Amino acid sequence: MTSTETSQVGLAFSGGGIRSAAFCSGVLRRLLQRNVQVDYLSCVSGGGYTGTAFLDWKYREENREGEQQDSGEWHCRFFRHMRERAGYFCNWEKPVEGILDTAILVCLVLIVNFIGPVVMWGSYACPVAYIIDLLFGQYLRKKLDCEDFAKYASTGHAQSVYSIPEGMKKNATGDEIKRYCLSRQGTNDSYTFILFSVLFVLFAVFFVLSRETRKPESTYFSFLFTMFFIFLALTFLPFAIHDIIVKIPIWAQCLVVVVGILLWPILTHAYTKCPPVLRDKTSYVLIIYLFSYVTYWKVYEGAIVGIAYSSEIFNRWLFLSGLALWFVPLVASSHIRLMHVYNRWRLQKAFYHPDGLGENGCAGIGLKDICPLWTWPPKDTKDTTDGESERKKKPLNLKDLEGMKPEYLSNIVANRWMRDDSSDNHEILTMSPSVIERLDRRPQEKLQFEGKLEPEDVKLSNAMATSAAAISRHMGKYDTSIQGLTRLHTLLGLEMGATMISDIQSVKKESVLWKIVPTLINILRALPLISDETIETTIKQGVISFGLIHFALALIAVIDTGKKKPKWPTLEKLARWFIVHKSFVQFVRDVFSKDNTGIMPPPIMLLSDGGHIENLALLPLLKKRLNKIIVVDGGYKDGQKLYGESLLNALTLARTKLNCSFLSVSKKGEKEDDNDFDVITDLRNTFVKPRGNQGGGRPRVYRFKVRYDKNEAGNRYGEVLLIAPRNPKTGVGLLEGTSPEPETFDEVKGLKDGMILDPEEVDDLTFCCCESCHGSQFRWLSSSFCNTFPQHITANQFFTPRMFEAYQREGYRACVEAEQLQNDFMKDIVKQEDHNTNAYDV
Repeated sequence: MTSTETSQVGLAFSGGGIRSAAFCSGVLRRLLQRNVQVDYLSCVSGGGYTGTAFLDWKYREENREGEQQDSGEWHCRFFRHMRERAGYFCNWEKPVEGILDTAILVCLVLIVNFIGPVVMWGSYACPVAYIIDLLFGQYLRKKLDCEDFAKYASTGHAQSVYSIPEGMKKNATGDEIKRYCLSRQGTNDSYTFILFSVLFVLFAVFFVLSRETRKPESTYFSFLFTMFFIFLALTFLPFAIHDIIVKIPIWAQCLVVVVGILLWPILTHAYTKCPPVLRDKTSYVLIIYLFSYVTYWKVYEGAIVGIAYSSEIFNRWLFLSGLALWFVPLVASSHIRLMHVYNRWRLQKAFYHPDGLGENGCAGIGLKDICPLWTWPPKDTKDTTDGESERKKKPLNLKDLEGMKPEYLSNIVANRWMRDDSSDNHEILTMSPSVIERLDRRPQEKLQFEGKLEPEDVKLSNAMATSAAAISRHMGKYDTSIQGLTRLHTLLGLEMGATMISDIQSVKKESVLWKIVPTLINILRALPLISDETIETTIKQGVISFGLIHFALALIAVIDTGKKKPKWPTLEKLARWFIVHKSFVQFVRDVFSKDNTGIMPPPIMLLSDGGHIENLALLPLLKKRLNKIIVVDGGYKDGQKLYGESLLNALTLARTKLNCSFLSVSKKGEKEDDNDFDVITDLRNTFVKPRGNQGGGRPRVYRFKVRYDKNEAGNRYGEVLLIAPRNPKTGVGLLEGTSPEPETFDEVKGLKDGMILDPEEVDDLTFCCCESCHGSQFRWLSSSFCNTFPQHITANQFFTPRMFEAYQREGYRACVEAEQLQNDFMKDIVKQEDHNTNAYDV
């Protein structure tokens, strides 16, 4: 069948990390061998490893004008290249390289999850403690036991919970210390109780109002309840530290802190029905504890970790906080994007064509990938390259692939972006060489990113890595296969998600003056803290000024954005500028769970793995109303009964978002009218839990029909073929014409038609950091933690070439099975009967 405007073929590569990449590569090999001409290649997460690497190789190996025919020779090199570099994240096949990779990864985790947060949040700890002391200190200190205070302070005991008053350390008498204590004595206990009660009531009232009222009022109620929650936490916890925690043994103090850290993720877990607004903030518990101890140090002038309080030390830390705040924007930006950039670098270095990688595989990755506001030089490298050879050595952006078949579609989740007040706050964002758009954009609507963010602004490797950002603070409806990692992420703040400025063209066009303004604002907001450390009045005025500046920035952060015609255009424009240029404003929006509501993109898009909504990459192809769609499902299934779960999720979303309906193509009906069965029932009976022999096992393929929305132009019907891996023990038996004996892999001759895997071959695929980890001695341990072939857990990204080869062979075999079991589907899209042997010789 020849492709036409109304009869086109789509290929979808699903998520599932390196496991899916390997399986998809096997299917791709068979399709190339059969010379299937695919019009669209839709990828998500791990499927994008194979999809984008193939397109990168295709761009550099073939003449885009079509003067030279497709060469199977480079296909051979491409598949061998992928297999040999399967350990992309950490290559323990070479021990020295593995040690270096591990060291880099450990250092990166330390920087992102410990050093970075300490700089970012630690720089605010002392100013916040000063403000809490100024507002609530007299109520928190209640009636101090001055006799006890004098006793401990005068002895200078190492375990004392009180600091010796400054200026009295050498010769202070008990009476002098007592008088000092009385001068700082606060109100009685009843005032402390009233303080906590009032703060709690205000927090509860505004929390309820924020949940029950409609936008935009709920935004300001959310702002108030968050503010009162912070006040409550930073008054009650220092009070508890002073009255209880520091007076118990050290081991008990450590136990209380550890339990307190672990308790919040448990209480806010999904099964407790805790509101998402609290559940999403689990990682902030560590910040709250840090601020609480610093506040205790200031309010009660106590001693923490052996450091006695003195105003001299505290004021010095205030001064250093001001200096650190000048560097916080860069640290905050790198904290969000560093793991994303690292993952992108490892993936492109491993799988992309060597000609486009540059030195150390870093081509196309620069400072602007860590700090998006870095737009110098103003012109991209594409504007300065001359000649065909030079053009093919530069890192590709999406625009470079324009006109190439198949057309690449990257599936990403855009978070905190609601189309209207009643919609979800996440949606699929599709990036292709021709257009960037949300899945739910209607045909009559103007392109949301036209003239703002164009395909030429997005590197191919960036689109791939963003689609594979499985671990992120903003998850959409995340895939349960990585649930364990997400729980760890919420506590440690692990982040592989990406941010992207939605109107990068405007940022690039800013004048030099406007590029300097954000730096000036950053200097001014921290400047009040950099004052004379010895003048208390100056320090007080500086901290108050600092607080007012940040309160004003917080108010700007909660201004509504996204409406096509905002009620207050000037305020909306102001908010968008500050969100893009000031990391503190963006952080406040995140803390307050502030969504961008409307069809206009958020100033900064919060992007994560496309599989967090739909893991098959099927929806964009359905939106194009294609005649034939092949879906390669390499996603994780923890058990045979879940083999149809990803498909059912995709079909449900397609019904609601695209108005599609689905029917089976089963031939089991007794009458002609019975041939069309409900797809859900048929999926269960023929694919998930097949009835009858089915060739001796469970099939690797499932086929069904799609009926598109009749109110829109294009194809009225289409067909979808799902291909998934099976274990050799449970999959369909030998196909007609295949060898009864499993053929071994031959480096010279490559894989043969109908290549099958021996059960013992895949049972030995256990731990995955190096070949020596494979073997029956580790089988029980591996199956407990990593599962078994063909469902090694997605969290494991440490594949060996042998594991990659096994999944690739299974993909190839599954595609052959599809040709035999669904011959009428496949024969329509096969362009050439004679095999291109080089396409599968590896």
